[in-house]
Amino acid sequence: MSYSVCGDSADKRKVTLEREEKLRRLLRFEEAPQFLQHNPYILHGYRGCLTTKLCLESIFWWTNETVNIWSHIFGWMLFFGLTLYDLCLLNIHAPFGDKVIVSLLLLCFQICMILSSVYHTFSCRSEKDYWCFLSFDLFGIALSMLSIYMSGVYYAFWCHKELQRFYLITVLVIFIFAMILQIPSLNINSNIKLTVFVSWAIYGVLPTLHWTVAMGGFDNPIVRMLIPRVIGMYIINAIAFAFYMLKIPERFYPGWVDYVGSSHQWWHALVVLALYYWHNTGMLYVEYRMNHGCPSSMAL
Repeated sequence: MSYSVCGDSADKRKVTLEREEKLRRLLRFEEAPQFLQHNPYILHGYRGCLTTKLCLESIFWWTNETVNIWSHIFGWMLFFGLTLYDLCLLNIHAPFGDKVIVSLLLLCFQICMILSSVYHTFSCRSEKDYWCFLSFDLFGIALSMLSIYMSGVYYAFWCHKELQRFYLITVLVIFIFAMILQIPSLNINSNIKLTVFVSWAIYGVLPTLHWTVAMGGFDNPIVRMLIPRVIGMYIINAIAFAFYMLKIPERFYPGWVDYVGSSHQWWHALVVLALYYWHNTGMLYVEYRMNHGCPSSMAL
């Protein structure tokens, strides 16, 4: 019996069961495949180049990827449960369009969670697979951002279809541009890709300010209710991004948080929190609109 392992493709080399047992040994940073050596402060718990079977098996090992994998498996469970709950709740009160928007929002969140877990599970199959699954992971992040923007624009400009269409189209165009940059054959620098994602996040300030002014500023109760939540969303994401970029806390305690408490795990937890927080914000807006309808006038 034989299995395939790391190379240009994880299916090109054969190993025996004895060799498979050796592959289960966890590695130190300097022993890990070079394409997995992206955080020099995480010193232990690396998987070597594994077969597909062992990648799946490693979900249940105790490695420096275990929390990364399971945090977003549980994240998927959370958003799947919310989908069922919200559809039952909205089935009683909300129009069909609202059900579609909420369903798409939570579906995108679930896809983000699944693709993240898949990436962290199979990233050690081969270098080619690493970059392939990383692209899937980035697509999931972009898809969740798209759903956040489109749901926010949909409800913010619910009563003004022209502005709603304008912002929905611009957000979609930026999403398509960001996805084109992920095409491997283009060999786009990772810093450029990151800059596009950050710029896309910052772009959300524009429709937010437009909506705030159009609604009459903080004299309007819906503005007073929602703007703090939008700011809260940005704060959560900024903290998550800071953990991710600065590699905190392992930068200060190399080797101490290899398995639990590393920056990427904090990033995962805060991403789930941010998406859940935005879901709750959206439900608040849905409830407000259902109870109050559209204002008689809105300055454009």
